[in-house]
Amino acid sequence: MLKTIDGLARRLVGSSFLYMRRFLFRILSVGPIPNHIAFILDGNRRYAKQRNMTEGTGYRAGFLAVMSMLKYCYELGVKYMTVYAFSIENFKRSQEEVQYLMDLMLEKIKGLLKQESVVNENGVRIHFVGNLKLLDKPVRVAAEKAMHATSNNTKSNLLICVTYTSTDEIVHAEHPAKRNGTKFRKLA
Repeated sequence: MLKTIDGLARRLVGSSFLYMRRFLFRILSVGPIPNHIAFILDGNRRYAKQRNMTEGTGYRAGFLAVMSMLKYCYELGVKYMTVYAFSIENFKRSQEEVQYLMDLMLEKIKGLLKQESVVNENGVRIHFVGNLKLLDKPVRVAAEKAMHATSNNTKSNLLICVTYTSTDEIVHAEHPAKRNGTKFRKLA
């Protein structure tokens, strides 16, 4: 009986905080809310080093921080969020670190696919942007599954940029244009 009352009290307090949080967000959202917010994931290794943590712990802390910010964006009604997560330049890191990051991405993508995840609760459509062919096969397959599983979500869009650089984007944009017969000329 006591456990039931304790559980009920926790749910009531939790729902009260949730109600107050939504109320505060409605007050804050009276001003203009941006349509698009982007996050650059940088500094996780420095963060970990400054706090005498492992690099992996720093990456996990960075993921939790960005998920918290994304929840706020969803609640405020931001339509597009972009996360710059893993540049092609990141492949220059040690093989162990790159593999750790691939494993972490796979774990987190699988978490996003869960029915009760924040993505489905908020009607978020996931888009992975970049040269996905460069990802480890399990990560690429999970990314494709996440895009397919959320393709009918319409409230907001989460663009996750992986294996990208501006140079790579330009090269890959040129190839389809050439196939379509587009003529290029040099700019003087």
